[in-house]
Amino acid sequence: MRFYIAVLFIILSSFLQQLFCQEDTRKEIVKWANFYLNKHYKYNQSDTIINPFTKEKKKVNFDCSGFVSAVYWTAIENPSIKLSGSTENIYYILSKENKTYKNVLPNIGDIIFFDKTTSPNKKLTHSGIVIDIDEDETITYIHATTSKGTILGYMNLKYPELARKDGKVINSYLRRGSRANGTDSLASYCFNSYGTIFEKPN
Repeated sequence: MRFYIAVLFIILSSFLQQLFCQEDTRKEIVKWANFYLNKHYKYNQSDTIINPFTKEKKKVNFDCSGFVSAVYWTAIENPSIKLSGSTENIYYILSKENKTYKNVLPNIGDIIFFDKTTSPNKKLTHSGIVIDIDEDETITYIHATTSKGTILGYMNLKYPELARKDGKVINSYLRRGSRANGTDSLASYCFNSYGTIFEKPN
């Protein structure tokens, strides 16, 4: 009996250690996302970044997927899944590992994917990183936009037709072009899914 209790204790301890480690890593992702946000990059601006673990240098263009890849590259020492390329490619990498989801709230540090931001019929055109979830389920994310560079964005799927509620921005406008302020240009209407390199939320 003692043997089984000891084994159970070891398994539980290992699980808790992984859980705390994962939470620390998520906080690191948010920290680095905010770090690059505070650099005020213009869209597609080039910069050389340094990996804090290996001191390796890498040149990055800060478009939306470049921003996502840069954050993960500097936040995680040995990522289980390496992200690179376009938004479509990052989505493909994660979906191949069964790491995309959409019917639950995300965790901080996860990636948010959007469709139709450049064209009404085009999929997986934009991405960002989730940094906060409010009690009203408004998700705050950081993303690199063509017009304003790296900025905060907001999405709330409970109120998909509202840009604001009680004076608060809950859905950002995402689509470029002549109908950029229409309801179908809100983040809620452009939303595709979330992605993670960790365990998916239940």
